[in-house]
Amino acid sequence: MAKGIRKKLAVLLAAAVMAGSFSGCGLMENTEIVFTTGLSGEQLFKIGKSVCTLPEAMIYVMDYQRQYEGVYGVEMWEHDFGGITFENYVKDTIVDQLASMKAITLLAGDYEVSLSSDEEEKVSQAAEDYYGALTEEQIEYMDLELKDVESLYRDHALSGKVYEEITKDVNTEVSDDEARIITVQQIRLDSAETAQSVKEQLDEGRDFAAVASSYSLDSQVTYTFGRGEHDAAYEEAAFALENDQVSDVIETEDGYYILKCVNNFDQEATEDNKVTMVEKRRDELFESVYEKLVADTPSQFNSRLWEKVHFADWTGEMPPDFLAIYEEYLGA
Repeated sequence: MAKGIRKKLAVLLAAAVMAGSFSGCGLMENTEIVFTTGLSGEQLFKIGKSVCTLPEAMIYVMDYQRQYEGVYGVEMWEHDFGGITFENYVKDTIVDQLASMKAITLLAGDYEVSLSSDEEEKVSQAAEDYYGALTEEQIEYMDLELKDVESLYRDHALSGKVYEEITKDVNTEVSDDEARIITVQQIRLDSAETAQSVKEQLDEGRDFAAVASSYSLDSQVTYTFGRGEHDAAYEEAAFALENDQVSDVIETEDGYYILKCVNNFDQEATEDNKVTMVEKRRDELFESVYEKLVADTPSQFNSRLWEKVHFADWTGEMPPDFLAIYEEYLGA
């Protein structure tokens, strides 16, 4: 599967995490918090028919621990992070990401998606590579078996293919004008009188950048942007300018603006924006399907089992990078 598709899926799942789609709203709205009833020993949560075990989650726990402790050190786990410890914040993130991925695999049947024999072989190879690199101590700590690693790699691959299938028919046509990226110099002022005085100075031939330095409320002068990023009046005036043309005074809710067009068509940036716009269309379609899935899918979560997990409990050597191995085998 294309690397860009997988990265986009990762972004979408991260967005779901920040929106609290599993813990707090979304999936969690339909989630029954249980201690033992309904979930067997090592089952951390269940979404529809899709199950995530604690050993699977421990793979993510160790991956996050390696990433964060390598940068911030072990003491940061108890740091307050907006009313929640950093440890609990990361644990919530892990559950959300796993829950989102597991939920997406439920759509595989609806979209007639499955892994090919070649992909299944690569899943097995990746799992053997990861599992084979673990020490006995790591395996015991995570209570991990090879099948747990295979399951998680399989779900990663399958969720990416489901995303591709859902978004394959999105319209990829974007015109130059829709995607056009421009660069302007800007002067922002707080009164109509000052704005008119500044405009008169510009009309007399004063250098735009020099005037901006003297009068603008913003230290930044040059801006590059596309459609939909500014007030309607600002955008209309900006996109109507020719190169080197200076606008009239533009009144908006946050002040008065005078613009000078530096480049009214950045071709390279426009082409990049076309890609971004198509990706946004895919995102919106995927999110609409995903939101319906979340609303319709009951789930259970074993809170007591998850409460036993603490990053500080492991002080030994860290396992290999789970996702890096995934990229090596299934990244093409």
